[in-house]
Amino acid sequence: MKRFFRKAAIILLQIVAVMFAVEITARIIFPDIANNSLYLKRAYSRLLNSAVTFKPDSDNYSHKYGFTLSSNAENTRTSSEFTYTRKTNSAGFRTKEVQPGNADEYRIMLLGDSMMFGVGVEESDMISSLLEDHGEPGLSVYNYSVSGYNTVQELIVAKEHVDSLKPDHMILGFFIANDLIPNAIAFIDNEGNYSTSAEMKRKIKRNLKEHLGLFFESTALRIVALRAYIPRLRYQIATSDDVISKSYALLREFDNLANDRDIRFSVVIMYPRDSVQGGIVEDWSNSRHAGQLIYSFCMRDSIDVLNIIDYMNTAEHKNNYFFKEDGHPNKQGNAVIAEAIYKGLVAPHISQ
Repeated sequence: MKRFFRKAAIILLQIVAVMFAVEITARIIFPDIANNSLYLKRAYSRLLNSAVTFKPDSDNYSHKYGFTLSSNAENTRTSSEFTYTRKTNSAGFRTKEVQPGNADEYRIMLLGDSMMFGVGVEESDMISSLLEDHGEPGLSVYNYSVSGYNTVQELIVAKEHVDSLKPDHMILGFFIANDLIPNAIAFIDNEGNYSTSAEMKRKIKRNLKEHLGLFFESTALRIVALRAYIPRLRYQIATSDDVISKSYALLREFDNLANDRDIRFSVVIMYPRDSVQGGIVEDWSNSRHAGQLIYSFCMRDSIDVLNIIDYMNTAEHKNNYFFKEDGHPNKQGNAVIAEAIYKGLVAPHISQ
């Protein structure tokens, strides 16, 4: 028995020594992770998965929107997975110039973030272009999506441009991976400009630190948390009542804006690659639950809604719809989304 306890003690000491060595090594190699304030800043950014606050000295800063794209600009973006050219119109959106409407036209105003914007694909393979290709000659789609926008910014865009565009149908892409928490922090001020709540930012940061718990006590565990735990925590916080209720209110405001102008309004719930692929990663993050909550809300409030995962989660193709490293829908993914929007939201009403 004594020999057993002696061996157990030796093994325990060896484990402690290894853990100590790992911790010391982690602090030396990753000093930013070891620094409390720098780590919390990084963890907070990872939690949001999107920029929320925009500084006046940042590129293309806008008091109205937070930031904008340059108008009448053309540039080519290149990564290890793609090369594509993006052009903006005179209003700073990746779409054609607004033309006068006609009686035979069914005009769509498409709003969203990078998932609708067309990151990585040429103009002909954007969701807006593919959607037009599905329809009759009278179908015209204007893409007011901007990469990096949240629903608050998209609502400002809609309010600013809906009356000049005069669409028949407004379609909003709602991306569960980085809309929910930013939507809880951002708001439209009394002058109609983009703003953020310092109180809500502090609350979410406190919530983050509390949830990190033991992960925060070790540099090595902090590294693990950044990679594996915070993506799960993102959806836990995003689906809490005080956070997700902000998105519900924004969707109601969108619906009211459209109803006041006799415009059809629809929501397309977009998912990240891991949600579509399913498996262990999705089970761990439980990301689909966030999308289901948004879907259920829209159904209760009689808001026209399309749950895109119903069309992308197929055994044959679910791993082929996204760029593997970048994570945005590729040409094939955009085609599936465009077809789903056309058949599910547009075709039933285009002849009415």
